[in-house]
Amino acid sequence: MSNWSAPEVYEIWAGEAVIYMQEYAEDNPGRCFAVYAKPGDVVIVPPYWAHATINANPSKEMVFGAWCDRQYGFEYEGVRKHNGIAWYPYFDEKDELQWEANSLYQHSPLLCKSPGSYTSLGVEGGKSLYQLFEDNPDTFSFVPFPQRKEENWKNFIP
Repeated sequence: MSNWSAPEVYEIWAGEAVIYMQEYAEDNPGRCFAVYAKPGDVVIVPPYWAHATINANPSKEMVFGAWCDRQYGFEYEGVRKHNGIAWYPYFDEKDELQWEANSLYQHSPLLCKSPGSYTSLGVEGGKSLYQLFEDNPDTFSFVPFPQRKEENWKNFIP
């Protein structure tokens, strides 16, 4: 164990997903993001961030792959203390995804966005995770060893 929490790498295979993430599961959740992703998109959640994966279109099946390191324990105490994440997703009467702030957290704005570029982590757009791994097996060594990319996690924008 490296005394780090592991990042997670998601690739959407079918449907539409939102990877919600917040910096902390404490009273102040820090920065909060809802990353809207479609098939072929990759989303990376940095170490220690609380997160949830949401099917953005319940009329269609959502399928994704996630790379993570199971040696790390999942910490849910802060999320349980606040009865969930800092922003609750829900579908309105038009089946459109909406967000409601969880009043048990200090208010932090929610930034809704598309997946970012992860070239500084060696992840090239337009290639599947498996193709990237096949091309260079060391590409995802930051998953079990997040400290190798420590500079990338500071001020990370997904």
